[in-house]
Amino acid sequence: MSGPTRTRRRLMASTGATLLTGVAGCLGDDPEEDVTFDHPDDVRADEPFELTIDGLPEETPVEVAMESDSGIDATVTVETDSDGRIDLADQSVVDGDVPTDLDIPTTVALIQFASESFWQYQPPEEERVTYSVRTDDEEYGSTELRRSHLDRSTYDDPAHSELVGGVFTPPIDDEGPGILVLHGSEGEPLFEHAATLAHRGFTTFALHYFDGPGLPDDLVEIPLEYVETAAQWLLEHERVSSDRVGVIGMSKGGELGLLAGSRSDEIGPVVSIVGSGLVWEGINDTGVEPPETSSWSIDGEPVPYVPYDRGPFEDDVSMREFYTQSLEAARADTIDEATIPVEEIDGDVLLVSAGNDELWPTERLHNVTADRLEERPQSTVEHLRYGDAGHGIFPPYSPVMGTNRARFGGSRAGNARAAHDHWPAVLETLATLD
Repeated sequence: MSGPTRTRRRLMASTGATLLTGVAGCLGDDPEEDVTFDHPDDVRADEPFELTIDGLPEETPVEVAMESDSGIDATVTVETDSDGRIDLADQSVVDGDVPTDLDIPTTVALIQFASESFWQYQPPEEERVTYSVRTDDEEYGSTELRRSHLDRSTYDDPAHSELVGGVFTPPIDDEGPGILVLHGSEGEPLFEHAATLAHRGFTTFALHYFDGPGLPDDLVEIPLEYVETAAQWLLEHERVSSDRVGVIGMSKGGELGLLAGSRSDEIGPVVSIVGSGLVWEGINDTGVEPPETSSWSIDGEPVPYVPYDRGPFEDDVSMREFYTQSLEAARADTIDEATIPVEEIDGDVLLVSAGNDELWPTERLHNVTADRLEERPQSTVEHLRYGDAGHGIFPPYSPVMGTNRARFGGSRAGNARAAHDHWPAVLETLATLD
């Protein structure tokens, strides 16, 4: 099942992009032959935008090429309308690097389907993007706009003896709601998420909770008190205006966010991206024996968890199958005890699931949370499901090449759709702090 249908136009309106008009690529001596470009001068990196081109031949296939000074490029073929116009965001793609059935504004889909890996894409703070239009016989001109990024490598260390991570503040000198950003089992802070949200006006703390300086080596019995300390510290930050903090977590960070939100008065809304409504056994890196204890602890005691099944497996079993078999092997009372009491979360809950997640059965694990909240409707829950997406659902709009690597699952198109569609809901959920 895919996520809710949202038109490109609606998503344009939700971002508040303001259109400005410019002229570029003048042709010939007749002013009436000038090609004009209409678009914003500046946009945030996670913001879709419109771009219209007028003065082209009528009902003619033309190639639109995107090239950025960060080194990415992509092209599409679209057909002009009867007035010689292209509304690139809405225009149907005939051919090129962007799939023809992708319901994403082509202006940003060109960036998503650029010839660069997601893992290598390192844009500057001000990324200059050029859009050129041509046919085999004619160059019709080009235009340039700026996409602004908050530098994910420039952050403040928390002024706290126990806490590790990076703090990002809004680019304007103002306060904003506080957001804790929780990474997954890879053990790397989510600086991209934190920087993108800070650019939207939030003060964010990408918390590092294991495999860092002074932290536990493995994801085993991580104290919930550590997350609560981080939430309390963030609330006292001079650039935080909210009386509670929001949490966004990815994968195991989503599991942690739901659990922390269920027991902390300092936490309000929670966003879980490809996370879990069940607590699982911990993860170590010894390569010998599983830890046989919980991922998390409270007051020094392991939180009840679903254990990994030690039964026989095929040699080529996937991680998803491993987790699914562990679920099937667990006793009903074990599942019940490991279920996170999400009804105790004092805020809205957003769940983002991937139907083709090869790391674990995200939709099934999130359904535990959705069902529990629907039975106990103290909080509002929204569950977005993306059937052809995998574990690699990241903020838009970056190249998606590599986000569907084998152990993550999904397709480039599925991950691009999920990145585009889920982000407005993330912003809306966290904005309830205001």
